Amino acid sequence: MSDLPLILIVEDDPSVIELERVLLEDEGYEVITAKDGLEGLLKTEFRRPALILLDLMMPVVDGARMFEELRTDERFAFTPIVIVTGMADAHDIFDELVGRENVIIKPFGLDELLVRVAALAGPGRRDPK
Repeated sequence: MSDLPLILIVEDDPSVIELERVLLEDEGYEVITAKDGLEGLLKTEFRRPALILLDLMMPVVDGARMFEELRTDERFAFTPIVIVTGMADAHDIFDELVGRENVIIKPFGLDELLVRVAALAGPGRRDPK
């Protein structure tokens, strides 16, 4: 296991997963991914992420359901979650639950995502070159 901050990306769009994964790994984070909420919940059983980037609209178990499951589990009640979604009304639903700054609407700016991740998971650790 690594001593890098672990970020769990839960997203069903492979291009978004790859963009976020590469961006975060380049910043020095360890990244694991899940293609839906069920896989995301299963992965939290084996590794405890420092932060979860969570899409809402996914097959099998959607992001809202995964969010509810995590918040009712005392092990994850305080794990930071950033909602990254294409749902235009996500602010109406999630602002009070995660904070307005932790709801990012797609398409998003890469800097916006990195600022949120660093604020919640701590800075990544880049290899000095």
